[in-house]
Amino acid sequence: MKKSTVLLLLAIVLLIVPGFVFAGGAAEKPAAAPVAKGPIIIGSNSAPRTLNPLYFPSRQDSIVTNLIFDNFVQPDKEGRIVGGLAESFSVAADGVTYTFNLAKNVVWHDGEKFDGDDVVATLNMLAHPDYAGGVDRVNQIVGVEEFKADPTSKISGVSLSADKMTVTIKIKKPSATFLPGLYFQILPEHHIKNINLAELEKAAFNTNPVGTGPFKFKEWKVGNSITVEKNSAYWQGEPKVDSIIVKFGELVALTTQLQSGEIDMLEVEEEGYNTFKNDKNFNIYTYPMLSVDYVGFLTGPGRAADTRDDRPVFNKNIRQALAYATNKEALVNGAYGVMGYAHDSIFPKNSLGDSPNDNPYTFNLAKAKAMIEAEGYVMNNTTKFYEKNGKSLRIEMYYAESSAPQAAIFKEQWKAAGVDLNLKLVDFGALIGVLLRKSDANGRLANEAGYDQTTAATDSNFDTYLLGFAQESDPQEYAQYFVDDPFWNFYHYDNANVRTWFAEQEVTTDQTKRSAILHQISEQITEDLPWFTYAGKNETIIAGKNIGGLNPDTRGYTLDAHLWFLQ
Repeated sequence: MKKSTVLLLLAIVLLIVPGFVFAGGAAEKPAAAPVAKGPIIIGSNSAPRTLNPLYFPSRQDSIVTNLIFDNFVQPDKEGRIVGGLAESFSVAADGVTYTFNLAKNVVWHDGEKFDGDDVVATLNMLAHPDYAGGVDRVNQIVGVEEFKADPTSKISGVSLSADKMTVTIKIKKPSATFLPGLYFQILPEHHIKNINLAELEKAAFNTNPVGTGPFKFKEWKVGNSITVEKNSAYWQGEPKVDSIIVKFGELVALTTQLQSGEIDMLEVEEEGYNTFKNDKNFNIYTYPMLSVDYVGFLTGPGRAADTRDDRPVFNKNIRQALAYATNKEALVNGAYGVMGYAHDSIFPKNSLGDSPNDNPYTFNLAKAKAMIEAEGYVMNNTTKFYEKNGKSLRIEMYYAESSAPQAAIFKEQWKAAGVDLNLKLVDFGALIGVLLRKSDANGRLANEAGYDQTTAATDSNFDTYLLGFAQESDPQEYAQYFVDDPFWNFYHYDNANVRTWFAEQEVTTDQTKRSAILHQISEQITEDLPWFTYAGKNETIIAGKNIGGLNPDTRGYTLDAHLWFLQ
């Protein structure tokens, strides 16, 4: 996760698992041939801010932009990077030279031919010193710094073949993150050149986009809907419906409209799932998001006086005992319902890093108690909490309001293991303040006299906390949290193997080999437990039985909309 999004702890993008389909009644019959041309109407409880996919893209924007634009490269359903507008690619033996062969016979919606000039113009836009659109994927390319200094020049590490259908990009050093970082949509050069990047937010293109995708933008009725029409000349095959409408509204109203047939498809939460789960007229598609929920533990002392206490959570055996004392399935059923699932890896389900060999910490209350007792704790038969040296086994857990159901369940489950969990509800900003509190080399805090900011590092004062993490584009986002980073490793976690493995995976461009290294990281962190991952989250799409070809997954449920049909 980029550092700017640590405070949001939200997510958008990548590394996939296929959706699971649950029919709300009898088994679905084999799909019949398409009998209608549309429109298909999607309900959305939030309108896009922009239809420019390179101006602070959001998940809500992508519902529409995935219909209009094509990606340069993209992940398949197993998370491996495959072709898009770059239909094939290769990496030279030097590990720094990438060759991309562009798809032929691709035409922009306004009739202009797509070629390498569009790719180069898009890369130049992202590298331009005036660009402030939130997509930072080009800094590894040779010559970007020089281009930023003089944007009238060229990026020296980018070149085109004579026919403009092959793009060669050279990066500064081998990197496993460069190729996944090219998962973005390409804009037309003949429109980009007319945009004043210093005022990108005002660009007419943002509300009247031109892409190469399966559907052409038709109209945006502000506050009401966006309509797109099929691109009959789409290079991957003519879409099977004539148009798609994305209709905006409040979720309860949209749910009613789905029931009545006014809309065809809607992303729902738990209440919506319960509304449709027994309705034979609808299919339910549930699939994992790219996020995990976890308990964070302080794993060792810091520099400030109030972080040097010998806390129970500094002991790995106590952390593991708390993991065994957690009934994940009961927790997920109670706090998430169908919108969650039990999980064990720091990496999202089925991502490159999600190892099949992670310790699942299967609920075992007797084992949890035995591990606690092995550390010298004795049960107080009056309080029913363990004690050691006259002190109760008491642990503080910070959490924000969104994690209140989980916190209450943890308190009850750990109480059964003899642990006195003291819950500390704070607002989200205050929780981030707890995690990112800093001290200097002498242990002085920022509000103390003599504080030396030049030697400052995070010195968090907590036992445990509850949060979630959403992967944006690549597992490399995790590195800053588990290596010797002075600000983002606020658990004081230190494992030499993990540091080595994160460095190795960053330069391992063979994704199979890289996955094996990430598995080692996952297994070691699951052993050490600076994070105790207990759950992942699901998304749920409800669609009428008349919608065929829908197979949503974490990349975005509209990504393959050219395959949808009405039956």
